[in-house]
Amino acid sequence: MKILFSDLDGTLVNGQQLLSFKNIEMMKELQKQGHIMVICTGRNIKEIERDPSFHQLPFDYMILNNGGHIVDKDYQTLYEKVIEKDVGVDILEHAMSYPDMWTYFCDGHVNYAYKNGVTYDHSIMKTTIDEDFRVLYQKAKHFQIICFNQDNEGIEDTQKCYDYIQEKYRGKMEAYFNTYFVDVVPYGCSKGTGIRQLLKIIQKPIEAVYAIGDSYNDISMIQEADFGYTFHHAHDDIKQATQYHVDYVYEVIEDMLGGKDDELAR
Repeated sequence: MKILFSDLDGTLVNGQQLLSFKNIEMMKELQKQGHIMVICTGRNIKEIERDPSFHQLPFDYMILNNGGHIVDKDYQTLYEKVIEKDVGVDILEHAMSYPDMWTYFCDGHVNYAYKNGVTYDHSIMKTTIDEDFRVLYQKAKHFQIICFNQDNEGIEDTQKCYDYIQEKYRGKMEAYFNTYFVDVVPYGCSKGTGIRQLLKIIQKPIEAVYAIGDSYNDISMIQEADFGYTFHHAHDDIKQATQYHVDYVYEVIEDMLGGKDDELAR
């Protein structure tokens, strides 16, 4: 039995658009032949549940929040690690202090966003609501993930906020840049640790671990795998850290299933 861990954004989807229908066909074929398909993402459970485009993707398990939350194919929680409330509140308030900064939190039950005095229900595509963001996050017992990004896709203020977390919470929190976004999760969480945790949970003999992703937060996942892949169009830093390069996820599955004469010779 083999197992494939695949990133979501930029790997299987671009926004709400599937990058290739053949990816889905081959993911189903992988499962049909008795192997395991895992989606590994920085997104939270409410984002996945709200978006019908994600529901087309076949999977056996999903690693969310950069390794902080693991669910099965029925979205039942198998593992969860959370951010303590006082730490999360401080990070949220710091991010909110920057103008035009989108700030988000998810506690596993609700998912809200904020920018320039306006609160949004992020579980339903950033729908404005007549609620105070500060009141909402004070109701949370803890946080699964906190995110922030500049409205103009710049990174100057985002970098400052990232540096604040790194300086104040080094050894206590993890912060990951993903293009223009920063994801904040509990210390010790990464896509790589998510792989290790899931393998402990499923307790099945795995012949080989494969992984594919396109961004910096995918490196720990790729390095944890026996066979790590990224894309020809990925940043040079990602390609240098990754052994195999492809154009689509289905090419990885072809390698896994022995569909190439020179398997793993890409």
